[in-house]
Amino acid sequence: GKEPAPGEYWRLAEKAAVEVGPALFCSLLIITLSFIPVFSLEAQEGRMFSPLAFTKTWSMAVAAGLGITLVPVLMGFFIRGKIPDEKANPINRLLIRLYEPLLDKVLTFPKMTLALACLLLIATLWPLSRLGSEFMPPLDEGDLLYMPS
Repeated sequence: GKEPAPGEYWRLAEKAAVEVGPALFCSLLIITLSFIPVFSLEAQEGRMFSPLAFTKTWSMAVAAGLGITLVPVLMGFFIRGKIPDEKANPINRLLIRLYEPLLDKVLTFPKMTLALACLLLIATLWPLSRLGSEFMPPLDEGDLLYMPS
């Protein structure tokens, strides 16, 4: 890559934020939503895991908000100098070389991709049916449980 003109950094930061922002926001939102089942836990499980779920949910929500508000502004301030091409990094080159053929196959055969995803989902039903209903073993009241807060 070449070094952008001094005033062009803000335009590049805006362009990058518009491109990456929605995906970043949605990925953090999905992680946040994945913790909703933890809030339905009761008794000992609820007492043990609710603080984790609340902390994780709030931190992901704040990260999603900052990712679409503050981060683009900071990019405009801190990204300076020559911006290297994405293929300049050998790890990126390897990942691109692995990812592009897979993406081409998936986009070429969308029905097969969906069928494979459905098969994988169905394959999880057998192990799911073998799971017990208890989330945790019963607590022996004679034991000591240390819960740092």
